[in-house]
Amino acid sequence: MNRASLVRDSIGWDVTNWSRCLSFWEEHSRVAAATPSVLEIGFGGTHGGLSLWLATKGFQVVCSGLQEPSPAARRLHAAYGIGDAVTYERIDVLNMPYVAAFDIVAFKSLLPGMTTGGDRWPVPQRKAIANMYRALKPGGELWFAENAAGTRIHGFFRTHFGWGRKGCGYLSATEAVGLLSAFGTVDYTTLGILGGFGRSERQRRALGAVDRALCERVTPQSWRYIITGVARRNDHGNGAEHAGDERSEKEPPEEIGAPDTACHPAS
Repeated sequence: MNRASLVRDSIGWDVTNWSRCLSFWEEHSRVAAATPSVLEIGFGGTHGGLSLWLATKGFQVVCSGLQEPSPAARRLHAAYGIGDAVTYERIDVLNMPYVAAFDIVAFKSLLPGMTTGGDRWPVPQRKAIANMYRALKPGGELWFAENAAGTRIHGFFRTHFGWGRKGCGYLSATEAVGLLSAFGTVDYTTLGILGGFGRSERQRRALGAVDRALCERVTPQSWRYIITGVARRNDHGNGAEHAGDERSEKEPPEEIGAPDTACHPAS
């Protein structure tokens, strides 16, 4: 299997920057299940999505979204021979049926768009994270890759030329980690500065290489437009790292603020 093609077909856009979430997840995951069960939230588009990459790792994956995956995406899954490892469901992350069902819940580019449906930040985002928390088994992990606020220049271009015109709200690293306050630990990093400005994937690939080789070395993390990480559900009796945390499964995070998790920014 050609890894470069797999990554391109799984990520779809600004592959050089966004694909780095995949190696970050692998490096920081502690899931011990031989064949992890995974729920991918919010699949969309005609590329293979995270489900493609996850299934090729031998995971059992539920590929979900508000709509059915496109025929092109299904054909791509079939071309990689992962049909037996992927099932498809229509799931609204704000009204999920699962409790303690998965070893991993994964999403990419999901939360900002929730502010276009009527409720303002952070009401739907908080509810979505709470539902993902409930869907995880004790000791399970949330693998996330999300659009971060980035710089004022990112904000300007999003507002005038991107999804910001439709009301999307973008998270700072502090806000993103605050949403995950029910989890026991969060390892995260931020990525990319210039890559998202490319007009074609060829341009984004070149700019992404500059990001990695130069820009990220000389700029603060708050300038970057992607945040990715692994959040672990460390329940009582399952090796929880915070003995003083009294939240139960029915008490997900209610407010955004200073998280009581162990947060580990990665360089």
